[in-house]
Amino acid sequence: EDIRAAIMFRDANVNRSARWAANLKSWYGAGEACPQCADDPCGNHGYHGNWEGLECRGDWIIEDGWSRWSGQKSAKGPCKKITNFHLPDRGLEGPFPEHLKYFPNLHEIDLDNNAMIGELPEWLACMSNLIEIDLEDNDFTGTIPRTWGNLFQLEEVEVDDNPQLRGCIPQGLPANEHGGKVSFSTDPKIGTSWGGTRINGQRCADAPMPDCSHTKIPEDAPMPSKGTLPEEIELPPGHEDMTPEEAAEYFRQRLASNTVHSNHP
Repeated sequence: EDIRAAIMFRDANVNRSARWAANLKSWYGAGEACPQCADDPCGNHGYHGNWEGLECRGDWIIEDGWSRWSGQKSAKGPCKKITNFHLPDRGLEGPFPEHLKYFPNLHEIDLDNNAMIGELPEWLACMSNLIEIDLEDNDFTGTIPRTWGNLFQLEEVEVDDNPQLRGCIPQGLPANEHGGKVSFSTDPKIGTSWGGTRINGQRCADAPMPDCSHTKIPEDAPMPSKGTLPEEIELPPGHEDMTPEEAAEYFRQRLASNTVHSNHP
């Protein structure tokens, strides 16, 4: 599900602008190290994923064929999920990217310091695993949706320096900014912050949950690619123990060798 969501996001946004294209160019195969490999946003080398801007946490326990989440800190395990979307400081333009709604396990959305515009989406309330929302230094307009008050796991919401944001703060959002941190961040502060906006600082009633049926991944969503490596490239003995970096280097060398042989019969 996570991989299909990432593929949908890539396909919907890669042609939005040159900046989006540059930041999504690694979202193929096993990343820039091996774009011909099978689609693998996470890899198995810590929480930094193969696809730029995605982080994966893997403390999932398999029981009777099902994966159960047992904590957000670990980055090991066979059932890693995409938990963090992290593309700040990239100059990304346009409205809030709608295809984020298909990521079922996100704990963080970080789009700080970009050039995003338009209103904040009510459907973000459907992403019940969110712990942190960082949207400061953009050009969002309107108000903080009152539906966001239903995000009961939120610990941090940053909308500072969006000059056109106005209105009140939903009662269910975290308390005003104070000291503390979430487990996957080094930021020394948590809570809700809105400096540099027209938000009045007053708390207001939360709105009911919006319709979330449209946040489910469509049945016709693309399936992950199994890779397009030439059939003549065989896996080496002991490949099960190779790191992603070792595997990528092996495939690079074999692809280069195949190219040389094809050009010089």
